[in-house]
Amino acid sequence: MTTDERPGPAGLTPRFLIGGLAAIAVGMLAPLLVGSFTGGQLLGVALIEAVCLLAVALAWFVLARRLEAGRRALWVLSRRDELTGVGNYRALQERLGQEISRHARRGREFALILIDLDGFKQVNEEFGHLEGDRVLAEIGAALRHEVRDEDSVFRQGGDEFAVIAPEANGEEAEEVAARLRTRVRDCGAGGLPVSASTGIASFPADGRTADQLSRVADLALLGAKQTGGRSDRDHTIDVAREGESAPDAADKINGGSTG
Repeated sequence: MTTDERPGPAGLTPRFLIGGLAAIAVGMLAPLLVGSFTGGQLLGVALIEAVCLLAVALAWFVLARRLEAGRRALWVLSRRDELTGVGNYRALQERLGQEISRHARRGREFALILIDLDGFKQVNEEFGHLEGDRVLAEIGAALRHEVRDEDSVFRQGGDEFAVIAPEANGEEAEEVAARLRTRVRDCGAGGLPVSASTGIASFPADGRTADQLSRVADLALLGAKQTGGRSDRDHTIDVAREGESAPDAADKINGGSTG
């Protein structure tokens, strides 16, 4: 379900209202047909029926609103990482598809930035997983604070995060990635440093599908971890398959590693 497919607001349906009006009409006409009530008595019965119908309608409306709020809450929770509060992998894939469609229509660029923590395994080993979870939550909050207003942060799993930067070219994406690496270095546990490596893929230069962009960003991240953390997409792709486009190189490397 995409953002545009979120459940809409609940309300009284025309069918329900028509049914209620019909019930009032039947209640008013029935005594006349059997001739058992005077006009004043008929009016009293009709008023009682109207009050009862309104009470039922109000109860139904309140229940529908609560159910709608519950559906919305479940929608949000199913797309949020419980530990860090950022989007989860499902939300990342949905948002990536949306941004590809939107930027393709407008002929604009955007960037996918992958972030992998360096030294985090040592935090878990030295201080335990509870402290590791605290550090992850701190990093998630730090990333949300550091990105631009239009950017979105996600946790792919483990110590891997991702950022989608709309309307960002390669240079702008690298500036965002540099700020994120700096911010991660401010987080840690018991004096143990935690740093980050980043890998960037740009739409449409590095791919026009979510799979292509993810593969190129993964390659760039791998190259960054081998060269000190800084995003180095061009070097990674050139070493991988000299003379080929980034998407083609990513496809071949991925195929070669799995085949």
